Amino acid sequence: MYTIYIAKATANYGLPATRPIFERALEVLPDKQTAEMCLRFAALERKLGEIDRARAIYAHASQFCDPRVNPKFWQEWNSFEIETGSEDTFREMLRIKRSVQAQFNTEASYLAAQTLSAKQNGTSEQPSVAQSADPMAAAEQQARGPAFVAAKKTALPRADEDQASSAPDSAPQQADNADEIHISDEED
Repeated sequence: MYTIYIAKATANYGLPATRPIFERALEVLPDKQTAEMCLRFAALERKLGEIDRARAIYAHASQFCDPRVNPKFWQEWNSFEIETGSEDTFREMLRIKRSVQAQFNTEASYLAAQTLSAKQNGTSEQPSVAQSADPMAAAEQQARGPAFVAAKKTALPRADEDQASSAPDSAPQQADNADEIHISDEED
C-alpha cells in the first residue's frame, strides 16, 4: 500500500516529497517489511545525493536484518560503503553487522525458532559448517563443538537427597579445618 502511495506522491510532487511517507511507513510496518522499505528509502536518498542520510537509514534497518537470514540487505549496504564510504564508515558497518549478529544469536526467540525449524526439517540442531556464510564463524563452531552443554550435577539438592540427609541416623559430617582459629565469645 505504501509503495502505491509513494509512487503517486513521486509522480505528483517529486522525490523529496516522499520522505515523510517513507518515515511513516518505517514506523508502522512490521520488521520484515520495514527492512525492505528501508532499502528503498536508502536508494531514494542515494538518488538525491544524501549519502549521510542513506547511511543512517542503513544503520536503522540493520536492527531488523539478521546477517544470516537477510544477506541481501548486508550485501547492498556493503556495496554502498565500498562505492561512497571511507575506511571508517566501512569499519563501522562491519562493527554494526557483528553486533547485530550477536544480538540475534542471543535472543531466545531466535534460538527457539532456529531449533524448531531444524526439528521440522529433520536435521540436527547445529547448523552445518558448510552452510555457514562466514568462514571464521564456521571454524569457531567446528573447534568449539556444541554450543550448549548439559549440566552433570544440579546446584540444588534433590528432594530424595534432602530427605536422606535429614534422617536421624545419619549425623552430619563436618570437615575439620586444620587452619581454623577458635575464638571464644566470652573473652573481651
